[in-house]
Amino acid sequence: MRYLFWACLLCLIPGLLIRIPFGGGGILLSDILAPLFALGWFVQKLLIDRQLPSFRFVAPALGFTVVALLSWVWGAWDLLLKEQVLSFSYIVRFVSIVFLGWYVLDKKAVEVDKILLNLFKIVGVVVVLGYLQFYVYPDISKFSTVGGFDPHIGRLLGTWLDPNFVGGLLGFMLPVMLGYWYQTDNKKIKYWLGGLVLLSIYALFLTFSRSAYLAAVGGLAIFFLLRDPKIILVGILLATLGLVSSERAQQRVGELAGTMASVVLRDTDEVDATAKLRVQSWQRSLTLFEKYPVIGIGYNTYRFRGAEEGVVDENFFSAGGSDSTLLTVLVTTGVFGFLAFMWFYTDLWIRNFNRWRTAPRRSSFLSGGELNLGFVAGWSAILVHSVFVNSLLFPLIFMPIMVVAGVLEANSKNRSN
Repeated sequence: MRYLFWACLLCLIPGLLIRIPFGGGGILLSDILAPLFALGWFVQKLLIDRQLPSFRFVAPALGFTVVALLSWVWGAWDLLLKEQVLSFSYIVRFVSIVFLGWYVLDKKAVEVDKILLNLFKIVGVVVVLGYLQFYVYPDISKFSTVGGFDPHIGRLLGTWLDPNFVGGLLGFMLPVMLGYWYQTDNKKIKYWLGGLVLLSIYALFLTFSRSAYLAAVGGLAIFFLLRDPKIILVGILLATLGLVSSERAQQRVGELAGTMASVVLRDTDEVDATAKLRVQSWQRSLTLFEKYPVIGIGYNTYRFRGAEEGVVDENFFSAGGSDSTLLTVLVTTGVFGFLAFMWFYTDLWIRNFNRWRTAPRRSSFLSGGELNLGFVAGWSAILVHSVFVNSLLFPLIFMPIMVVAGVLEANSKNRSN
């Protein structure tokens, strides 16, 4: 199981380069490996070991799964068999990735620490490949549209083929890596992890992703405000220097302000073309929600139901949901599904916030429990990001989220034993 677990996480490195087109969407390598791992591990724990780790950790996620399954039955019964299979596979994907985090609860403290450090190294490889793409092959427009992706030019996207997704990953991982950096006393780890943090910050800057900028600023602000407030001044200085040195960054930040204003004013006339399409996607999603408010249109039937309503072109990769994870959940599973999903979200957030709040303090009243605080800040960042991009349940982002959550749950369990 250990090798299959790492095979799943190593899928972050090839990203979307290994993808089999299917039904307008696509099957990633992790979509094959993660269910195999989940099934094998669950059978092993249930029939051989006869002991499962704490169910409390996964209860909220499985609660959402039940609602998602009911909504799928409601919304997919009259779809074609291929469409039913494709939409159901997203439920399998969600459960399988949750099981990756559940698996970590079985591990001892030393093993758990290695899992987290190796995850940081995998993220480092993703970042390095992003730099190679940015400086060697900055224009992917010649082949990106073949798979239904946007033709991004001059932006860091690496093997993920989308700067918004890369930015979302870094927005979550940066506070987590900083939390580990503050918490560890190992100087060797501090050196290489500190270098990785700096490389990741600049990589995030080169994505020129407005949603990633907003998410990262929010997440890092939460982390440093509660751990090291003086660093916020340094961050403001670095952000200012970055904006001054890059006209494109200035343009993107200006467009972000325009997009946010358009959301408040419900007006798409004063924003750039990309933002206009995003706001229109939100408006159409809300129209769908108004038609099916209770249980939604069916979990991950958005590609097909949206096509019926004229909201999306089902042949595009991005047609799998609205340009917002939260809206996608609301539209596809209704109010009940959205509440169940927010229970899953808030449960993880509150558990780790309380662990940080009650952690033993070291040299000052702000020190101690930084890894839990890093998760809280990173989880907050990805939630902000998911308002603008359908990223929170994107498998290559969701996998590290659940693994880090499992690591923190295992650390808490190991300390109490």
